[in-house]
Amino acid sequence: MKEKLKEYRNRIEAISHDIVALVEKRAYVAHIIAKVKKEHSLAVIDEDREQALLTRLQAGTTLPKTMVKDLFEVIIKHSRNIQQ
Repeated sequence: MKEKLKEYRNRIEAISHDIVALVEKRAYVAHIIAKVKKEHSLAVIDEDREQALLTRLQAGTTLPKTMVKDLFEVIIKHSRNIQQ
């Protein structure tokens, strides 16, 4: 049993590293978007787009909608910070 638990915990850790790597890639793209927005005098915040993204993400998963909302509120908050 302990070996099986260790195996699953190792899988969770690997997935967690993948998540962080993907968020890092997203942050890099957000930084590039910030430059484009600045060059074209566009607003950092586009609440309609953010809501549309959240709706699509929630529709494309079996995870609870509140979980997806909570995750992406944090990610979007930090993306906004990167872009300011």
